[in-house]
Amino acid sequence: MIVRFVMKDAHVPASIQETMNKRCHQRMDAYFKDEAPDATVITVRVTEQKSTYKVEMTMPYLGHTLRTENQEREISLPALDKGIDILERQMKKLRTRLGRDKRKKLEIADEAPAEAAQIEEIAEEEEQVVRVKRYVSKPMSVEDAILEMNLLGHTFYMFNNIESGKVATVYLRKDGGCGLIELE
Repeated sequence: MIVRFVMKDAHVPASIQETMNKRCHQRMDAYFKDEAPDATVITVRVTEQKSTYKVEMTMPYLGHTLRTENQEREISLPALDKGIDILERQMKKLRTRLGRDKRKKLEIADEAPAEAAQIEEIAEEEEQVVRVKRYVSKPMSVEDAILEMNLLGHTFYMFNNIESGKVATVYLRKDGGCGLIELE
């Protein structure tokens, strides 16, 4: 497992960075002991604004992308610890869900390998597109798309609907439910 730190306008001392790296390895290495040392990359992005640290963690896991975002005042270590806790919960939830689905779909052929994500950032003037995300999407069911949306912590998720073969978007509704939009 490789932990890659990206600092954006953050002044984090080298000793704190070293401690953050150690904590990531202490808590997460057990999940990746059967993999090659460089097979999994956890990206930790630290941003500082007005003495508030925001720690975003992104990690591929079992063909899905797990993501968490936390904020803390004064120091970034508590935000990192909260992020690791959330990633562990997301990993356990995903394992349970995939195990349940695997038992249920033994007769059905295995799905294609997981999607590969590419993120491209573009910074321009106001009222312009400031960030573009591109990713390869595999066909998935509505339930899988809702799971992916929850794991990423987003309020919507666009995907290829395996049932209809159309591009679709699931989103969180204000009443707490989920909605589905499909293109004709």
